[in-house]
Amino acid sequence: MMYKSKRPSFQFSSDSLKTQRKVLLAVCAVLLAAAIVLGVFALRGLSYRNQIKEQFSQRMYSASNSAIAEVNSLGSIITSNAPARLARVRQYIYYMDQLNAMSVSLAGESGRLVDDAAFTALYSDLESFEEVLRQSTTSTIDIRTTLLTHLNALQTYLDKP
Repeated sequence: MMYKSKRPSFQFSSDSLKTQRKVLLAVCAVLLAAAIVLGVFALRGLSYRNQIKEQFSQRMYSASNSAIAEVNSLGSIITSNAPARLARVRQYIYYMDQLNAMSVSLAGESGRLVDDAAFTALYSDLESFEEVLRQSTTSTIDIRTTLLTHLNALQTYLDKP
């Protein structure tokens, strides 16, 4: 006689199969909805980051315009209002430096708008200009030209609004 093996058979009623399918469909629907919601939030976050970077860039461009205007109003000879104008230029440069730092702190290194070397050069130019003003014996043409060159380079580095 031959040995017959019996396979176990699981019998499900049609009601339990329908219930399982409904539960599976509900779980899939919830997972799909969660994926869509997370995708929307990720896109909004990316858009927000890009808007912030664009705003910082526009503000830096505007500040560089103002700084260039102040430097252009400085004459080649030392006048009584030169220290005040130079102080305003320093404020604009500091403002741009702070905007750059905020952008980096919000978005990491990818948020850097201008390299730190640009600000180092600008601060060095300001120190040299202040020294020329303190001595009040030389012309300011050379240092003014250097400062303008660095400001124009920074401005061209930024995206134009």
